[in-house]
Amino acid sequence: CWFMTLEEKDMIMKENKPSLKSESHEPSSPTNKLSFCRLYLIAFSIYLLAYNIVIYGILSVMPFYLNEITGADPQLISYLNISLTLLIALCTIAFSYVVQILDTLCSWLVCRMMCTLIPMLSYIIFFIALSYHLSFIGATIILISTSIMASTLFGGSVFMINYEMDPKNSAVRMSIFNSVGQGAGFICPLLMAAITTTDRDHPNYASVYRQKWSYFFYTVAGFAAAGCLVIMLAYILSPDEWVNKDRKICKETV
Repeated sequence: CWFMTLEEKDMIMKENKPSLKSESHEPSSPTNKLSFCRLYLIAFSIYLLAYNIVIYGILSVMPFYLNEITGADPQLISYLNISLTLLIALCTIAFSYVVQILDTLCSWLVCRMMCTLIPMLSYIIFFIALSYHLSFIGATIILISTSIMASTLFGGSVFMINYEMDPKNSAVRMSIFNSVGQGAGFICPLLMAAITTTDRDHPNYASVYRQKWSYFFYTVAGFAAAGCLVIMLAYILSPDEWVNKDRKICKETV
C-alpha cells in the first residue's frame, strides 16, 4: 500500500501474526454458549424493557398529558420534547466522566449498582409525584430530572456492565436484551391508550380522565420497581456471575 508508512506496515504485520493460542487445536468459535446461559441476561432484558417504558413514557406519551391535563400549548410541548432529547444526550456525555470518578471512590460492583438502581428508584418517586396532577411547571421539572437520570443507561448501567462482565460476547448479548427492551416502544403507547381511554359522554369525564392518568403513572412506576427487583434478584441468586472481566483482559493485553 503506497499510502502507508513503514511504521504503519510494521504495526499491522505484528497485529496479524498468529498467536500461540491460535496454533492450538482448540475451536476458535467467536461466542461461548455458556456466556448466554446467565441469569443476568434475563435480568438485563427485563430491566431494559422497564427502563424503556419509562423513557418512552417521557418522550412519546407525556406530550398528550401536558396538552390535555395541564392545557399546555402544543408548540411549547414540542420544544420541550426536543429539549429533553438533547438534554439526555448531553448528560450522557457528562455522566461518562462522573462514572470514572465514582470508580475511584467505590468498588466496581457498588458503582454499577448505584448507576443501575438509583435512576429507577428516582423514576418511581417522579411518576408517583406526577399522579397528583401537578401544574405544567411542576411536571416540566420532574421531566427534566427524569431525563438527567436517563443518561446513566449508557454510562455505568447495563450496557457498560454487559461489556465489563464478558467483553468478547458483549455485542451479541447486547443485541438480545436490547431487542427485548425496544419492545417498550410498542407497549408504552398501547398501555397508555388502554388505561386512559375514557368515554367523553361520561358525566364526570374530566375527573375520571385525570384519575386514569394517575393509574397510568402508577403502572409506569410499577415497571420501574420491577426493573430494580430483577437486577437485585439476579445478583442475589448468582453473585459469582457479577465479575468485571474487562479489567482482567486489559491487564493481560498490556
